Amino acid sequence: MTFSLPHAEQAPMHPALIFQRGSLAACILLAPLSITLYLVSWQGNQRAPLTPLITSAMAGPTGNTLHFIGAIAASFFLPLGYLGMSLLGMRRAPWLATISAALSLVGWIPWAALMGLDSLAYDIGRTGSTPQFAALWTTFNGDAVMTTYLLIYIIGHLLSAVLIGFMLGRLRLIPAWAAWAFALTSPLTIPIILVHTLLFQDVLKYLVCVLWIVGAIPAALAMLTNKDLVQPSPSQAQSIKE
Repeated sequence: MTFSLPHAEQAPMHPALIFQRGSLAACILLAPLSITLYLVSWQGNQRAPLTPLITSAMAGPTGNTLHFIGAIAASFFLPLGYLGMSLLGMRRAPWLATISAALSLVGWIPWAALMGLDSLAYDIGRTGSTPQFAALWTTFNGDAVMTTYLLIYIIGHLLSAVLIGFMLGRLRLIPAWAAWAFALTSPLTIPIILVHTLLFQDVLKYLVCVLWIVGAIPAALAMLTNKDLVQPSPSQAQSIKE
């Protein structure tokens, strides 16, 4: 007969593993904070036609600096943060965690490439926008390479958010309200892309950021406290199977 040790009586964790889990917890929390900085510093939908050219000019030096700080930070924290959240379920739901991790990495890796559109818009605004430069940005935005990156990004990050929220909620690693909040960030992102009304986009993206942070905080705490390593109680295990 085997007995599972309670959390407090588990064998001490290696300092390298403590550092890894602390780093992943930080990425889980810094991911929504960096994307919030990225979004609020420029108005509207940055993927709408010619919008980055206009919003970059309106943002001014401070807004543009904050925007690109958020963009660069997010390019690192987003894939690692989603990966960390996926790994929380690896012991109890390995296949679901593996699929979530794969979709997260595939979905967020194109983010850095897509930031080239914002960088080009900023450079055009800084050097002086002309019809030729605007046409260049439009061509770059719609070419096959950037469209492929965009489609991979949309499919990967939207599906991974729903799967991660479902997994963490089902495994009782985070509260149900936090799981729902995180999962809802995915479907609420779709209207931001499709509806080109500035007020609607701004209100919805603020809501997405709040829900994302609300879902990320319990996940970061679960990573820090090794909640995924604790053997679930019989009642929890039964509810997970159901």
